[in-house]
Amino acid sequence: MSRKRSHDSDKEMDSGSEDSSRQNSDAEVDDEVEKEIVDVDFEFFDPKPIDFHAMKRMLMASFGDDAEDFNLSALVDLILSQNTIGSTVKFEGDDDPYAFLTVLNMHVHSESEPIRQIKDYLLKKSEKRGVSSQLSDIFGAPGHVGLLLCERVVNMPPQVVAPMLKMLVEELEWAVADGEPYEFEHYVLLAPMYRETEAVDDDEAGAKKRTGPVIDAYGHAEDEFIEEFASTKFDYKFSRSKRVAESRNSFADTGLAPSRRCLVIHKSKMAALIARLESALAM
Repeated sequence: MSRKRSHDSDKEMDSGSEDSSRQNSDAEVDDEVEKEIVDVDFEFFDPKPIDFHAMKRMLMASFGDDAEDFNLSALVDLILSQNTIGSTVKFEGDDDPYAFLTVLNMHVHSESEPIRQIKDYLLKKSEKRGVSSQLSDIFGAPGHVGLLLCERVVNMPPQVVAPMLKMLVEELEWAVADGEPYEFEHYVLLAPMYRETEAVDDDEAGAKKRTGPVIDAYGHAEDEFIEEFASTKFDYKFSRSKRVAESRNSFADTGLAPSRRCLVIHKSKMAALIARLESALAM
C-alpha cells in the first residue's frame, strides 16, 4: 500500500508584527517591525528505503552518547520492513525526511538485536530509578508493547506530531483488522531531555560548584504534553556521556547536560493524548 498525504503549515521565520504606524497627541511613532511569513508545504509519506540514512542520523541523535551501543542500521531496517505503518515528513521537492513517526512491536521483534539491546538498556536504567519491577511487568505481560519512535530535526515544528500520531493509530487499526500484530497494550517513548542549573560558580579550590536548582526541559515540545498521560516514567543519563563535569566547555559551564525520560503510555490514553496535542499545538 502506498499513499501520499499533504498538510500545509505556515512557519514564522522572524518574530514581530505587521508594519504599522500610530499617531497620538505626543506625536510618538512606534518602530516598524517587519514580519516575514513563509509558506511551507509538508508532505507525509510511507517510510521508504531512500529514507534509510536520514532516519539513521535522527536515531543517532536520539540515542545520543550511547548510540554506539545499539545496532541502529538494523533498527532502521525494521522500520522500513513495515512500510505501511508510520509516516515520514518531507518538504516539497526534497527526498530526505525531516521527521518520522512509527512503532515497533517489541514482542514480535524480541529476538532482533536492536530491540533486545533497547529492552536490556531500559531495564538496566530503570533499576537505578526504582521502577525496574514495573517495567519488567510491562515487558513480560501478555499484552504487546510498542516502541514509539518519534524523531525530527530541530527546525521541524512540533505541530507535525499530532497528525502523524493520528494517522499512526488509524494505520494500526487497519492492520489489526487484517490480522497483523499491531494491537498494543502499552507504548514506550524515549523523550530527549536537558538538565541545567541556574548558576555555576567556582569554589575556593577552583572547581565548579552548582549553586542553583536543577531545571529539566524537554528537547521536543510535544513530550511535555505526552508526559501527562504516562502511567510509568523515569529519567536516565547516558552511560557514555562525553560531557564530563570537569571539562571547561559551554555545556559544563552553564550546567547543561542531555538526558532521556522514558514514558510508558497505556493504550486507553491514546485518544485523549492525541486530542491534547491537537489542542496544545494547534497551528
